[in-house]
Amino acid sequence: MREVEFRRLLDEYNALRVRFTLDQGKAEKFVVQLEARYNDHWQAIIRYDTAHGFAHCDMMHPYDSATKVRMATNDYNEALTFAMQDLTENWRLYRRRYEKWLQKK
Repeated sequence: MREVEFRRLLDEYNALRVRFTLDQGKAEKFVVQLEARYNDHWQAIIRYDTAHGFAHCDMMHPYDSATKVRMATNDYNEALTFAMQDLTENWRLYRRRYEKWLQKK
């Protein structure tokens, strides 16, 4: 089994944190998380993972519970690829949405 973990800075205020385990080229579990920096604190704002035994997305809310959405595939390789692509392409949108939620308090 091989574990891979890395952090990719998207800019000085946004980063992806990625961790996955491979067994013979097959993803066994993963976490792909978008983190945004606010006041020198890194905050998770959206996360794809396989906790609870299925691939899903957790959308973090600053003043409410996270919203969990099951992914359409049970293939962890496919889900991992989708998660990486989605967060890499759409991180600005997710950050703006989180900032709108922050302003609602």
